[in-house]
Amino acid sequence: MTKKNCLMIKFNRYAHIEDLLLHYAKTDKEKTIVKTLENGVDSEDSAEKFSLFVWRVVDSIHNDNENEVVVLGSTNNLEMLPDLEYEISAYMRSVGFYDVWHRVSENA
Repeated sequence: MTKKNCLMIKFNRYAHIEDLLLHYAKTDKEKTIVKTLENGVDSEDSAEKFSLFVWRVVDSIHNDNENEVVVLGSTNNLEMLPDLEYEISAYMRSVGFYDVWHRVSENA
């Protein structure tokens, strides 16, 4: 079984978001993010850390685009940003932490 198949957080409409988040989670300074992807968001604290991570991913996507860094076979993953927002919003609603996602997003 591959690591991807072990992820608890699943995205129905845009499955490529799982690959994108896992890519950035492996290089993120917050080492608990991979575990959150594997186990899911289960507390307000993990919801806040996950939300902050997602915004670091957004920044990284922009930086990688500017610096022509290849991520998932492309140097321009900006087109994934609406997919990312859709999936994270839907996921956070489904686990009851949309308010945390919204608050963090308002301050990002």
